[in-house]
Amino acid sequence: MESTTKRIKKVLETMYDVASVPDGFNYWFNKLLGYCLGMFDYDGLPDSLPKRQIEINLLLTGHCVIFRDRGKLVTCGTTLYDYDKYYDPTKAVFAQPKLFSKPLYLTDEKQNAVVIYNNDLQNNVLYFPTDNGLLTFISRYARRLADIESTESIYAVNMRLVSFPVGGDDSVIANIKKFFDNLTIGKREVIDDNSIIQQFRTVDVVKNATGDKLNDIIQARDKVLEQFFRDIGVKFFADNKRAQMTDEEVESNDQMLIISPDEMLRKRKEGIEKVNAFFGTNISVKLNDKFNREVMQTRKETKENETV
Repeated sequence: MESTTKRIKKVLETMYDVASVPDGFNYWFNKLLGYCLGMFDYDGLPDSLPKRQIEINLLLTGHCVIFRDRGKLVTCGTTLYDYDKYYDPTKAVFAQPKLFSKPLYLTDEKQNAVVIYNNDLQNNVLYFPTDNGLLTFISRYARRLADIESTESIYAVNMRLVSFPVGGDDSVIANIKKFFDNLTIGKREVIDDNSIIQQFRTVDVVKNATGDKLNDIIQARDKVLEQFFRDIGVKFFADNKRAQMTDEEVESNDQMLIISPDEMLRKRKEGIEKVNAFFGTNISVKLNDKFNREVMQTRKETKENETV
């Protein structure tokens, strides 16, 4: 059996560079998307129709089409098309190898599917495509967080330097890169090629910044995360500089949400009602309590009263 030490060593060998913005973006995109997937709770869904699939479609594409496949309700990634006079789609198409391909009709006597939307933008405004899901919203925050953490990582490594290296040819540069690769992960390294010394020089780094700069970067990361949670209606970041906020300030903050959970809930309820009416189901949807500001405020007040 492989020892724990060897397993840890293998993990470290595959560890990606935190300074890599693409890797950081992928990390944060998945984390933020995973959090958003928990915004709504469903009840009465058939086993063939998981909540996760409904929400992935709604959050990433802005719509979710429900239809029957071999007698069971299912959903998958679909493209809406063939619009009516109000630019509402009347048909949908999908490409899913595990499902029987068939035309999906959203209206009229041929209807065999129901579409649910993420918000009031639906999928177009006067036939111009809209970003009615949270794909761009999550992507923007993931990129901002990746940029900040890349800066933090690079700055943390550079704090170990007293000078920048300058190489004369490819061999020297390769050896210097090896040296700094080990420096980045905290390992000591020795350059044993004497010929490098003659082609190697350094440029002193002017250390006009202190450790406070790194702290500023970390605080910027926390501020971006605070903005993300605020924009989706989650209130659990406290402003330590202010003990209290007036009712008017709280109401103003609630009205300034970039993403409205209430609007998203309303559109889901409208869509689910159509699904129930058309397919004879009894599905319901509600906002998860941790995204419900009224519920969380009541719990907070109850807890404060209990401790008095």
